[in-house]
Amino acid sequence: MRTRIEVDNPFGCDRYGFAWQHVPGGGAAHLDFGCGDGRFLVGLKSKSIGRLVGVDVSRQAVEQARAKCSDAEIVHVDSSSPLPFADAEFSSISLLDVLEHVDEPDALLAELHRVLQDEGILIVTVPRLHVFSMLDTGNLKFCYPRLHRWYYCRRHSREEYERRYVSNPDGLVGDVSAKKRWHEHFSRRKLARLLNRNGFSPVRFDGEGLFLRVLKIAELVCGRIGPLRRCIRRIMAWDARRFQSANLFCVARKRTTCAKDSK
Repeated sequence: MRTRIEVDNPFGCDRYGFAWQHVPGGGAAHLDFGCGDGRFLVGLKSKSIGRLVGVDVSRQAVEQARAKCSDAEIVHVDSSSPLPFADAEFSSISLLDVLEHVDEPDALLAELHRVLQDEGILIVTVPRLHVFSMLDTGNLKFCYPRLHRWYYCRRHSREEYERRYVSNPDGLVGDVSAKKRWHEHFSRRKLARLLNRNGFSPVRFDGEGLFLRVLKIAELVCGRIGPLRRCIRRIMAWDARRFQSANLFCVARKRTTCAKDSK
């Protein structure tokens, strides 16, 4: 990762740390689309942004975010409906590890373009297409469904597995759209083309890690052994700082007059 992480950054060399560095301080309003449990919004409190808003398609995530970040606006949204915000309502938007989960990325980016102010900042992070992409644990449920079901039921419960992966009320399989059914990876060129044709101009690229997928599997297998887990996490932190290949980060700016590029 090439981005310098300032001492007051509450995150490390990961997608949250990168995004925190590039969200402009003192903005009128920031939208975190796919806010999850709200941890990024909590970190943004020090940025003196007038209004913090988080949205997610997962009802469970919305409940967690409301509990963690009570002074932010947390909204549950339907992936098939327009966002419940006015045009140009936000000065900046973060989209952190979300695009790989949605089945209509162009429609989502068009909505984000609509609610972002002219020249506003969009920060996007996605898994990068590289040599270890096939080891993405997010796709285990699709590649090896029986193994995944056995592992998840053993670690949690059969009821939780059914709720999260079989009859999810939010149209998801885990955290991936049921229509997509794949955890997508992006090259820098592919992400740039996607952003450009939806009215955004990439201005900066960065990344994180190289052996992250391998280390994630090691953590999954050995995570219950405390000393070994801590050792793996130290290696992961070193890997994140040293390399830029496992995950792809981008800062883009909304274009004001240019028409969307054709595919």
